[in-house]
Amino acid sequence: MVSFDERLAAAKAAPKDTRDVQVLLDSDLSEKREQLREALDAAKARAAQDQRLTATDDESDVIRAQLDELIAESAESLITLRFTRLPGDVWTDITARCPARLGAPLDEYYGYNLQLAAKLAAPINGVRVEGDELIPLKVTPATESEPAVDQWADLFATIAGSEQARIESAIWELNVYVPDSRVGQLKKELATRPA
Repeated sequence: MVSFDERLAAAKAAPKDTRDVQVLLDSDLSEKREQLREALDAAKARAAQDQRLTATDDESDVIRAQLDELIAESAESLITLRFTRLPGDVWTDITARCPARLGAPLDEYYGYNLQLAAKLAAPINGVRVEGDELIPLKVTPATESEPAVDQWADLFATIAGSEQARIESAIWELNVYVPDSRVGQLKKELATRPA
């Protein structure tokens, strides 16, 4: 039989669950891509109406090349963030600092403000993924010679609400849903196994 100490050591050494979330930091490029898509559709429509045997669709080819170039440039704006499950004491400390908002059903169900908890957890358990490299976002206090830097606050102020919701969901899933599901599943399996 495996001892408690052995189980605890194995649990501490096990890799932690992670979730990746992608956000897009190219609002100006998105608008330009949309304009080029509309121009491409219009050029194709004009070309389709040209009944000449010698008709070509050079305009569409030029716009398609511009759109392809812009899509390649935009690829660098797709940022992957990776979140790791927090130790239980850290997660409960965070949620204790995030009182539930009145009238917010999710807050009332869990007993804390999930949006605020995710914002507080992100700098602790989140990094930017660049290839195989994991890069922490900068969070530094102001000094006499340098202003404060908080890339997490800047990120949350920049991304769309749907992107923030995906970050919140990933953090909640890692720290609440997955652990609760594992306990519930094992209890169910133990209750239904033959004696």
